[in-house]
Amino acid sequence: MDGCTLKKDIIRMFSDGTVKMIDDDMIVEKRMILEVDGSREAVVIFTPGEEELWALGNLYCRRMIESIKDIRSIKEDGGRIIVERSNKREGWKLESRFLHTASGAFLQEQRENNATPFLPVEWQISFDAIMSGIDWISEAPLFRQTGSVHVAAVLSPEGERFFRTEDVGRHNAVDKAVGWLLKNSIKTSDAVLITSGRLPEDMVLKGAGAGIPLMASISAATADGTDAARRCNMTLIGFARNGRFNVYSAPGRIKLNTEEKISEGENIA
Repeated sequence: MDGCTLKKDIIRMFSDGTVKMIDDDMIVEKRMILEVDGSREAVVIFTPGEEELWALGNLYCRRMIESIKDIRSIKEDGGRIIVERSNKREGWKLESRFLHTASGAFLQEQRENNATPFLPVEWQISFDAIMSGIDWISEAPLFRQTGSVHVAAVLSPEGERFFRTEDVGRHNAVDKAVGWLLKNSIKTSDAVLITSGRLPEDMVLKGAGAGIPLMASISAATADGTDAARRCNMTLIGFARNGRFNVYSAPGRIKLNTEEKISEGENIA
């Protein structure tokens, strides 16, 4: 994405006492206001680019739109993303109007209203397809260039690579990936979400709110994230690296390479 980095002079120090002045590529942060139906919905900080996808994904994850058909218009005007809806759903409100780079922001309402859907098992994916997705996010250019962004990607259950995006915020990256599915009329229930970030409760609930049945990450899941995934029957995978991964919930979506069966007791629901 153009305009996402700037070069800055920095000092690099080494263990042998060497000190060098170098140019370093650094990520730019962009601040924008999201307006929905004439009202200010949020202020967001994200990596420049794919603003429309972010808005679509954010509204969809929060149940403020049900499909792309609910969008009458969407445009960027200066420092604003302006959305007009044809169907004005209340959805899940934000706890905070300021969405910083680590913000999930609509967790409380999902908890209180028990609003997270149950995700049925409708397909299986192979171990190799999941690891291929992990390899794909590891190759993301901004991540390799700067080391300061999160990566999200969406795949088909067959392992087809749909879309990959990068953002300084892990929630923003997921919103952009979900927005791409929406814009391209691909059912979220037929998508796998791969992310570089950890998998706490708010991230799992974001994916579940979008109706995505499987999330996998290079990083770990938390205990609360695992509990949330088990409640909604999401397949949650973490520590996917070096030819292995951990499965925290709903292992039935993973196609085994052997005849061996996994016992689906309460401890691996």
